[in-house]
Amino acid sequence: MEPLKILHVIPKLTIGGVENQLLMVLKNYNKNIYFPIVCCLSDKGDLGAEIESYGVKLICLNKLKHTFDWTIIRDIYKLIKQNSIKIIRTHQYHANLYGRIAGLLAKVPCIVASVHNVYTIDKKIHRRIINHFLARYTDRIVAVSKAVMHDILIYDRISHDKLCVIYNGIEMRSFINIHGNIRDELRIPKNIPLIGTVGRLTPQKGHKFLLDAIKKLKFKFPEIKLLIVGDGPLKNELKKYVQTLNIDDKVIFLGLRRDIPNFLSSIDIFVLPSLWEGLSNALIEAMASGKPVIVTDISPIKEIINSEELGVLIPPENSDAIADALELLLKNKTRSEASGNAAKEKAFSSFTIENTIQQYTSLFENILKSKNVLNNS
Repeated sequence: MEPLKILHVIPKLTIGGVENQLLMVLKNYNKNIYFPIVCCLSDKGDLGAEIESYGVKLICLNKLKHTFDWTIIRDIYKLIKQNSIKIIRTHQYHANLYGRIAGLLAKVPCIVASVHNVYTIDKKIHRRIINHFLARYTDRIVAVSKAVMHDILIYDRISHDKLCVIYNGIEMRSFINIHGNIRDELRIPKNIPLIGTVGRLTPQKGHKFLLDAIKKLKFKFPEIKLLIVGDGPLKNELKKYVQTLNIDDKVIFLGLRRDIPNFLSSIDIFVLPSLWEGLSNALIEAMASGKPVIVTDISPIKEIINSEELGVLIPPENSDAIADALELLLKNKTRSEASGNAAKEKAFSSFTIENTIQQYTSLFENILKSKNVLNNS
């Protein structure tokens, strides 16, 4: 049997959690069974060349904008027909919109939409109506966490039997026997407490509260350093805020990096001060690195950090709580090490990319079998 052709539709290929998760899926498909193709509604962005390096065909439409564009549906429809697509998987709102309509018109036998974040901001009524309508013509809608599925049920009013949860996964082999060199790169001695965080520089990620916590700790731990990996619209504002807090010597912005296992291996404690999340890949990667984690007590995070042994949960928007948690872990090395080891075990047992792909491919195959498509392929 020829490999099943699957079209992934995604709005952009900037560096972010959704895009990185797609890269890992593409890289780890069994190419004897699945032949992936990627359609990006915008340009190649930061990750297009990497996708092509995996031998995956990439088509960039260069058309994503704020107004509805019927030609995007036309272009995806043509892609489907030209490549005999059997499965279409769409990611995020605009890809879910255009990709599902094109898939419906082209009579793709398996249409799966993915929702990657909770609806904290994205509650526009027209989107809710469109999502509700398109769900009728979607075989399954996948949420990356139970919290995301809850929001789909509440805001889009979609039948529960249309939904399922498949957690993100990461490549565990990337986190085995890693000896980080970030300290050498930045000339930071081993005895210096090194705190790290990874995420886009946006309000969602709560960086300001972490910076406030570093300000509070700089006298108790005068050598403490915070490394921030990521880029985004708040970059300049956060750098100015660091100057305002007079912690220029404590904070280093590293920008975008593709050596996350190396980075995480180099730090002592990982902090995720997010105000909301769908499911944090960065948190799972920190856990896989065996690092103690401090995370906000929000619904999706509690699906991962569901006991005190796995990490320290703190209220969102609370710099005092972040500071207290950092002080606790910096002073209690035994607890830090035990927490990191427990987190690593949880990551390796529950959040592998192989498990994620197996769940998706089982879903695809069940849908195709129910329509007698696999037997005819």
